[in-house]
This record gives sequence, C-alpha cells and structure tokens, in this order.
Amino acid sequence: MRALHRVAQPAACGLLLLTFVLSAKAHAVYQGAGDFYAGMLHPLTSPEHVLPMLALGALAGQNGLKRCEFVLWAFPAAFAAGARIALSMTDLHGIFLSNILSAVLLGSLLAAAFRLPSWLIFILAVVVGLTHGYANGLVIVGQIRPVVFIAGLVFASFIQIAYTVAATSFLLRLRPSWIAIAVRVAGSWAAAIGLLVLSLSPRSLLLS
Repeated sequence: MRALHRVAQPAACGLLLLTFVLSAKAHAVYQGAGDFYAGMLHPLTSPEHVLPMLALGALAGQNGLKRCEFVLWAFPAAFAAGARIALSMTDLHGIFLSNILSAVLLGSLLAAAFRLPSWLIFILAVVVGLTHGYANGLVIVGQIRPVVFIAGLVFASFIQIAYTVAATSFLLRLRPSWIAIAVRVAGSWAAAIGLLVLSLSPRSLLLS
C-alpha cells in the first residue's frame, strides 16, 4: 500500500496539473482544427474524462461483452445528451467533483470484481455519460458549431468505450489468472488516483 501511495500521489498531481493546463488552453489547442476533430480530441486529451471512460469500459468488459453491449450505445447517447444540456444550462455546479467521483466509484467496482446486474451498469453508463458530456459541452462557445462538435464527442466516446470493452472482455476470456488480477489492480489505481485528485483539488474547483 505504501508503494502504491508513493507512485499514485505523483500520478494524481500530474493528472490534476494536466486537467488545469488542458482546461486553460483548450481553445488554443483546437484553434484551426475542424469542429468535429475538436470535439473528438477534447475528451481524449482531458485526464478527468479519460480515466473514468477507461474504467467504465473495463467494468463492462469484466462483466461480459454480451451482457453489457448496451454500453456501446447508452454511454455515447448520454454523452451527447449531457453536451446538449450544457448548451442551455451553463451554471450547474459540482460537475468536476462528480466526474472525479465517477473514477473512484468505477475503479472501486472494477477492483472488487463483483458480477454486477446489467441494469446497474446501464445506470452507471448513463449517469457518467451525462456528467462527462456536460463538462465537454461547456467548451462549445463562439463560432463552434454545436452539432458538429457533439458529433465528434460521440465518436470519441464510442471508440474509447468500444475498444476498452472489447479488449477487456477478450483478455479475460483467455483465462490466465494474472489478467484478471491486472484488471482489478488497474481499477484500484483508478480509484486511488481519483481519491488523491480529490484531496489535492481546491474547494473552488470541486464545486465549479
């Protein structure tokens, strides 16, 4: 546990720093890129979104591709809905906190390796998709075309979830014990990094 803490704390500091930098420079990074590509890149270059998406995909894969294939459409659909909500409601608070907590929750469930009911995974996919989609939708300002940008968001969320679900499910079907252990360890790391980010984040950011 001490070794995990020594490594995870610097990782959390790096994650928090990246979140600040990428948020501050989001428009500069994507200036000149098409709206579709900007939408596609935004969630894939924000650690606060990448970590929970990977954890959700791995959790679905851990519970079986056939049982959880609905995640492939439920999560992108919720992601799009969340981004659409952000266009008309820009003053919701606690979204960053919710997104980091989703990494803690999903990582913990992945580490526990419980066989979850399909309806619970569906709810998790929808709720996580809504909050992360909302956070991404907040960057749609100025001359950005909302429909095109959201299409990029949907594409990115689908690709990342699809690859993670498929890869996790395939690897676990190979049945070496170390793969199952590695997946659980990855979940514990996701949860640990999320907790450390929470502890290091200023209150103003968590409630923003």
